[in-house]
Amino acid sequence: MALPSNFFSTQSVLVVDDIDTIRSAIKSMLQLLGCKEISVAGNGDRAIELCEVTKYDFVLCDFNLGKGKDGYQLFEELKLRELLKSNTVFILISAETALQVIHGIVELQPDDYLLKPFSYKTLEARLVRALNKRKVLGAIYDALALKNYKTALAECTKASQANQKYALPIMRLKGEVLLHLKQPQIALDLYNSILAHRDFSWATLGKAVAYYHLGDYSKSAALLNPLCELKETRIEALNWLSSIYAQRKCYSQAKEILLESVKLSPKNIPRQRALANLSLLEGDWEIAQRCFKTVLDNTRFSVHEHIDHHFNYIHCLLDRAQKSSELQQAKIFSQVQATLKSGAQRFDKTLFHQLEKIVSARIMIIKRLLKGATQSLNDCNVEMIIECGRDSGLALAKAWFELGDYEKYEEIMALITLPESDDSIEGMSDLLLVNEVKQGHKDKIAKLLSLNEQGIKLYRSGLYPASTSIFIDAFEIMPNNTQLSLNLAQSITKGWPPNEKFSKKKFIVKQCINVVEAEAEQLDSLSMQRYRSIEAQLKNILSE
Repeated sequence: MALPSNFFSTQSVLVVDDIDTIRSAIKSMLQLLGCKEISVAGNGDRAIELCEVTKYDFVLCDFNLGKGKDGYQLFEELKLRELLKSNTVFILISAETALQVIHGIVELQPDDYLLKPFSYKTLEARLVRALNKRKVLGAIYDALALKNYKTALAECTKASQANQKYALPIMRLKGEVLLHLKQPQIALDLYNSILAHRDFSWATLGKAVAYYHLGDYSKSAALLNPLCELKETRIEALNWLSSIYAQRKCYSQAKEILLESVKLSPKNIPRQRALANLSLLEGDWEIAQRCFKTVLDNTRFSVHEHIDHHFNYIHCLLDRAQKSSELQQAKIFSQVQATLKSGAQRFDKTLFHQLEKIVSARIMIIKRLLKGATQSLNDCNVEMIIECGRDSGLALAKAWFELGDYEKYEEIMALITLPESDDSIEGMSDLLLVNEVKQGHKDKIAKLLSLNEQGIKLYRSGLYPASTSIFIDAFEIMPNNTQLSLNLAQSITKGWPPNEKFSKKKFIVKQCINVVEAEAEQLDSLSMQRYRSIEAQLKNILSE
C-alpha cells in the first residue's frame, strides 16, 4: 500500500529516549522522512505528560529509559489509560538482545520492535510496514480493546474480504475472537482448516487453547508440550499448560511450569502474582516471597503500582516468620519495618496507617502479645480496608483467625468479593487461592467445634485426662481462641494425660493464661468467674 509523498509531513511523532544524542539522531532520521511535528521526551513521566496533551500518530520509544519508568511500563500505561489513538503506531527500540527483554516486549504487542543500531532506511521500512498493517487490522484491534468481540468478528470478516495479503494475521485474530466469544468448537474448526494447508505454530497453539476450552485437557496438553520448546510460542504454551495442571489441582506441577514462564518474561505482573499464589497454595514461602518482591519492585513507577503489592510482600514475610526460629523472626521483622518505611511516603497516609495496623497485629500475635494485637485489630477501619482491595480484606480476616476469633474472621470474609472465574492461570490462581484459604479455615473451624464439643462431654463425664487430650488437639488448631483456652485450662486442673510430658503441661498452661488474660476485659462474668476459680491452680502448675 503506497503512501502519499507528503504523508510523513502530516504526522505527529513522539521520540522517547533518555540519551540526548540518540534522541537527536532519531529526530534527524524522521526529518529526512519529511516529519515536521516531532516531540521528544527524556523519560517516561515526560512522555506521559506529552501524551496527555497530544494523541500522536507515531511513538518511538527506547526500552531502557534510565531512572523511573522503562519503555515496557510506559507502553502499558499509555494503553491502559487510553492515551494513544486507536491507530497510533508504537515501536519499541532497544539494544537489548536478552530473551527476557524480547519476550516481555513481544507479549505487550507493540507494532514493531527495532534493534539498535538501525539506519534511516530500516526505520522508514518498519514505519511503513507497521502503518499498513495497522490500517488493515486497526478496526479489529479497536473492537478488541473495547472487548466488543461481536464487532471484532464482523471486522475480521470485512478485512479478510478486502485484504488477501493479510489473510493469515486476520485468521489468527478471528480464532482469538471466537475463543473470547466462547465458541471453541468453531475456533477449533478454523485452526484445523489453517493447519490442513500449513503447519503454523500459532495455529497449533490456538487449537490447543480451543481443546482446553472444550474441556479436553489431554488433547490440549499433547499439543502444548512440543510448543513449549518453540521460541515463538513458549510463554503462552507454558501458561496454558500451567492452567491445565491448576484445573486438575496439581499445584506443584502448575507452579514448576509457571516458574519457567516467569523466567522468560519477569516483568509480567499478573503472572508473577499467579506464581506467588500457587506457591502460597504449596506452602513454598521462598518462591512466593521472591515473586511478591519482584511485583513490588517492578510496579514502582508503573501504572500497576498499588498499596496492596507493598503489603502482600509484607504479609508473605510474616507467613514465613510463623514457621521460623526466633532469630529468623527477628531478621524478618527487621525486613518488614524497612519495607514499611520505604512505602510510607508513597501512598495515602490514612490508608497506609490502617493496613499497618494489621501488620502490627500479626507481629504481636507471633510474639504472643495478644492484648495489643486485639487492640490493633479493633482499631481498624474495616470499611476502608475492604474498599482498598480483596488482598487487604483477606489480610484482615486472616489476622482475626490467627487471633482465634473465628466469628470475626467469618464476618470479614462475608464482606469480601470473590474474584470472577477466569480460564487464564493469572485469574484462576486468584480464585483458587481464595477458595482454598476459605475451605481450609472452614475445615479448621468445623474440626475445632467438634473437638471442643467432645472435650466438654468427656469433662462432664469426669474423664478429665481424656477431655484434656481432646482439648489439646483443638488447641493446636486454634491456640488463641479464648473459650477453648479456658476449657483446656479448666480440664488441665482436673487431669493430665499420662502419655504427655509435664514440660508440655507448663507450656500450654502459660499459653492459656496469656490468651484468657488478653481478653479479660471482653469476657462475660460467668467465664471470668470460671477463670478466677482456677487461676491459683494454674499458677501453681507454673511454679512446680
